[in-house]
Amino acid sequence: MKNSFFNRRLLINVVLTLIGCSLLLYCIKVAIAAHLPFLVATILATALGFLEPRKGWFLAIVQATTIWIVYTFFLDHPTNNVDGELENFSLYGSMILTFVGSFVGGGLKRLLDRSESGHRNP
Repeated sequence: MKNSFFNRRLLINVVLTLIGCSLLLYCIKVAIAAHLPFLVATILATALGFLEPRKGWFLAIVQATTIWIVYTFFLDHPTNNVDGELENFSLYGSMILTFVGSFVGGGLKRLLDRSESGHRNP
């Protein structure tokens, strides 16, 4: 019997992803440079891939769309042009890092699982 794509584990990880989105949005809003949001986005995205090595791409889509929708429609935007540019740069950079980090985390998890099971390629 095949497993369903949407299982309990994935739904729990979606909730964790949404919690991570709130942390990332907070970092985007308070950061004085793009370094903090990029660091947080990279750590969270790698964790997404590590949590779901085969479905991490779905969690990355959830995270990227959530931060974009919430930032665009529900958060106040700065009136200062410099702060607005910084937030936009942090937002879109974090969205890109979400997909890259998820891919890296998923690959790392699969590699660790393979080495733990004793299967090694020559």
